[in-house]
Amino acid sequence: MKKILCLTMLSLTCFVGCEKKEKISLDPDKVYFFYTSTCPHCHDAIEYINDVAPGLELEIFEIRGVGRDLFLQCVNKFNLPGNSIGTPLICMGNNYIMGWSLVESVKFMEYVKPFIMTEVN
Repeated sequence: MKKILCLTMLSLTCFVGCEKKEKISLDPDKVYFFYTSTCPHCHDAIEYINDVAPGLELEIFEIRGVGRDLFLQCVNKFNLPGNSIGTPLICMGNNYIMGWSLVESVKFMEYVKPFIMTEVN
């Protein structure tokens, strides 16, 4: 009886847990910021972005869990090599930034202009 109960519970758990989830896709009109909580460069980048573009709507995702699918979509979209993918990873339309330094902050300001301009309109 215990075996039947365990098998029934296992089957129900799998059935409930295996529901088809709606797949979320990258929207070319949004700015995506992918990070890991232990990454100091991610913290620097988000602080910089909040300072220079406080009204910018960012879609922010930890690369584990819910954000993993979108993160992988961004990786695939830009054909990023699997052995050197890092965070932060920022996807903006047809551009991306991986990592963070003074060079990336300049690129960010260039790439983000169309997104800031569309928010004002």
